[in-house]
Amino acid sequence: MADYLGRSPVLLALFRGLYCPYCRWHISRLHLTAPKLKEAGVETVAVIAAAPDRARMFYRLRPLSMAVAADPDLVTHHAYGVPRMASSPEMRTLIRDKAAELLAERQAPPASGDEALDGLDRLDGYARTEDDRAEGRRHGIQFTAQFLVDRDGIVRWTNIECAREGLAGFEKFPAQADLLTATRALRT
Repeated sequence: MADYLGRSPVLLALFRGLYCPYCRWHISRLHLTAPKLKEAGVETVAVIAAAPDRARMFYRLRPLSMAVAADPDLVTHHAYGVPRMASSPEMRTLIRDKAAELLAERQAPPASGDEALDGLDRLDGYARTEDDRAEGRRHGIQFTAQFLVDRDGIVRWTNIECAREGLAGFEKFPAQADLLTATRALRT
């Protein structure tokens, strides 16, 4: 963030690791929004909780229109106070159910349970490794968040998943229009 201080406002988007199909999907959506944010004078920085070499390899094949940083130890999430919770059977069921919904949204063949998660991995061309599974277990249920930070380093807008909808909103990401509307906070 020091690279942008005094130079440009930043949308800082914090994600779980590459093991998370929702985060991969949200990063691809943010990739489409980043040029519009740039037109509004806002830089976009995505922080993914993954090993740098793994993130580098994945995004080398899927170039993005924004800066991407890797933070496998969730230091940035903790610094910004983004909560997490321990995994539970109920949460694992919810994750699988939402995976089935995302498959349908992406017009893929229907699946349920772990097959739905596997289907999302296939859609993304992602091969989950044992390191990914270990990283996911270590992170627990890490929430994601977005922060609009002005050029002076002051956070002007915040969106932390689950804050509005409870656990049922863990797979949500702000719409492009919502992110662009949030940039108005920089002008007031």
